[in-house]
Parts: sequence; C-alpha cells; structure tokens
Amino acid sequence: MYSATQNSNYSDPLLVAGRSGNASFQRQMPGHIEHLAKTRMENEKKPEKISPKILKKLFIIALTFLIAAMGMFATVHFFGDSLSRAGHSSSTHNLEIIVGNEYLTVPANKVRFYSQRNSGAYKKLDLYLHWPSLSGFTDNLSADFNDSKDNTKLVFVSIEPRNMSFDMSGRVAPIYAQFFEGKPIPSHSGLVKQELSEKGGFIDEDLYYAASSPYPFATRCVREVASTTPFCIRDIHVGKNLMLTYRFHQKHLPAWIELEQSIRALTKAMIVSPSLTLSN
Repeated sequence: MYSATQNSNYSDPLLVAGRSGNASFQRQMPGHIEHLAKTRMENEKKPEKISPKILKKLFIIALTFLIAAMGMFATVHFFGDSLSRAGHSSSTHNLEIIVGNEYLTVPANKVRFYSQRNSGAYKKLDLYLHWPSLSGFTDNLSADFNDSKDNTKLVFVSIEPRNMSFDMSGRVAPIYAQFFEGKPIPSHSGLVKQELSEKGGFIDEDLYYAASSPYPFATRCVREVASTTPFCIRDIHVGKNLMLTYRFHQKHLPAWIELEQSIRALTKAMIVSPSLTLSN
C-alpha cells in the first residue's frame, strides 16, 4: 500500500508535468520543456493570417483615400491660381464673351468674378480695372485689388444689354433737372455740382455735369458720410446695343475727361466682329 504522501506526489500536476526537477521524467522525455518553450516562441513569431473580409475593407479604405487625394489635386490644379490670389486671376488669356448678341474679347485678369472667367454667353459681364493704367489684376498690384475698404484705385465696370433709350448724359435735361435743388456750384475741371432731391429717390447724391455742353458728361456721386464711401457712377451706350456702367472713387472726378476717354477706348477695343472670335 502507498502512503498518503506517495499518493499526493502522483496527484500533483507540477510533478506530472515534469517541472519539479523529477529526474526520472527528464530521463524519459529529455528536453521536453525546452521543446515546448521553443515551439511557443516560434508560434508567437508567425504572422497572423488576415481574413479576406479585412483585406477587402482595407482595400476600400485605401481606394477612398486615393480618390480623395486625386480630388484635392484636381482642385489645386484647376482652382489653385484663383485660390492663391484670393479669388483674382493674373492670366491675360483672352476670353471670348457674348453679351446682348455682341462679341467681346476680354483678358481673364480683368474679369471680376471667377464664375465669368470662361468663354461663353452672359447676361452681364463684370470687370474691374486699375486706374490709371486700366490694367487687370497682377501680382504687383495685388495690394490695390485687395483693398476692400475704399477701392480707391479701382474702376468697376458692368456691360449688359441696353435697357434705356438714353444714357446718363441724355437724361440730364428730361429727368435729372426735375429734381435739382439749390443752385449749381462750379466744381472740377469744367463740371458743375448740382444737389439732387430725395423726392426723386436720390439720397445724399449730387449730379456733376458739364453744363456748357449740349450733350454733357454727367455722373451721379454719393456724398461722403460716416457709413458710405464717396463714389461716382456713370452709364454710357457702347457697341450696337450695349450699356456700360462704370463706378469710380470720387477722388478721380477731376480726371473725368481722361477716365471717360480711356473707358470708351478700352470698350471699343474689346468689342469685335463675330467673324474674328469664337474659335471652334
């Protein structure tokens, strides 16, 4: 019979596993513990297999990032010039524009809005020009084009189909004269200043015009008040059936002759024969 001590030796799992230093077990299974340890280490070093579902998800994620990167590249490629210049363009490429069935060629850097910097037909074309050069946007002039406070050195131009029988010069006698208040005051370079009545809807406005001319230069100017930048606006008939409106800072009013002549010459150069433009 075996003693209680002997029975407990055989029931001890450490002895059965050969981890108590039992010499007889080591003789029967030499190096067994070392073999188990080596096998475990090798298994830990083996890379785990990735299931097809996980591979598919990883592929979709990578493809999504690739498409996003391509989209960002396309955005930078097509809009980079405009974005880097705060919405302006320095391109002097001539656009082929149709307004009111008339054809114009206009450098892209003179077009004010990005949405109009493509050849095509528009109900109205908006331009901006640097005075006195009448240049479009360039990097050297960027400070003046980005001056959003007063825009003192810019002239803003709109070209659209003619919607009035008379331009501003032709409206002086039949329309504006009905709303004159007070006496005319001599002003800049042959012009007179005439206050306009609020009854006609002219709030803080004066009409400057060449009173001695039968068809006078005329421009309406907003007076300088706390909340308003003093600017002047004038519209003229150009081309066969177009009306051009230009707006400028009132400080340029003394140069009204040069301004008028420059705007008319620029417009005449932009309006071209249909046979000379709209390439296929």
